[in-house]
Amino acid sequence: MITRIQDGVYLIDTMALGVREFVAAYLLVDEKTALIDTGYASSLNVLLSDIKSIGLDPSMLDYIIVTHVHLDHAGAAGSLIKTATNAKVLAHPRGVKHLVDPTRLISSVEEIYGQVAALFGKVEPIPPEQVSSVEDCARVSLGKMRLKFVHTQGHAPHHICVYEETNSFLFTGDVISGTYPSFPVFVPPSVPPSFDYHGLIEDLKRLMKLEPKLLMVPHFGVRQASKSVFEGEISLLNWWKDFISSEKESGDVELITDAACKALAKKFGVNVKEVPDYVRTSIKLAVEGMLGYLERSATQGRES
Repeated sequence: MITRIQDGVYLIDTMALGVREFVAAYLLVDEKTALIDTGYASSLNVLLSDIKSIGLDPSMLDYIIVTHVHLDHAGAAGSLIKTATNAKVLAHPRGVKHLVDPTRLISSVEEIYGQVAALFGKVEPIPPEQVSSVEDCARVSLGKMRLKFVHTQGHAPHHICVYEETNSFLFTGDVISGTYPSFPVFVPPSVPPSFDYHGLIEDLKRLMKLEPKLLMVPHFGVRQASKSVFEGEISLLNWWKDFISSEKESGDVELITDAACKALAKKFGVNVKEVPDYVRTSIKLAVEGMLGYLERSATQGRES
């Protein structure tokens, strides 16, 4: 389903893994057109159908921008480019190699998710000539809309945010916590394998200085932006780090995840008998990423 936010700005619900309001992509239509994130490869047909539903043929896309190469954000890019033949894929310099040759990326995903990874769909490589890296603070004009790329590497070393300067819209990628209608807590974006707590705190402080009006969040939807929202994200990360630190001695990720689900529900005043599987998976990944960060910090002798 595609939803108009304002003239030329659309939210696409990619129906990730058959779940509504789980993974969003954003479409910008001006003199030139840009799609920010693509969802899983298994969401390709939904993506194509939604783009066509507003009278735009996918071959008319000028840019496909991936905030990072995790498969819920970039998995469909290689398949989409076969239809969007005139488009250029824009990504962080450290993400380009994984888009051109996704072999290591796929292997990493299979290691983390096991057999579930098959549900994400087949990740296709992108021809090198159709991919370009974007440097920090680089800009692209779509017409009236102007995009500024911001390197934000706390969530992942290949992560960027996209700031639309005319309307003060921030396309956040996974710098901002996720929340879902079926379990409305805020899940910190501390996923493996490269989450950096200190890095993400600095990302949030830098983005706050842009003073965006709206946050376009992939998980899920449009949120009002303010200084207090960013401060709340930082506060949540601090709480999350302390909570995982207090639970990590058990060494059992499943038990820590159970405790985390209960703690998040209590923190945000949610009363549910059962956490949906897809949300529990998101929380488990957040647990694993923070545990990995704490372990690396301890090994390196760095204050966590």
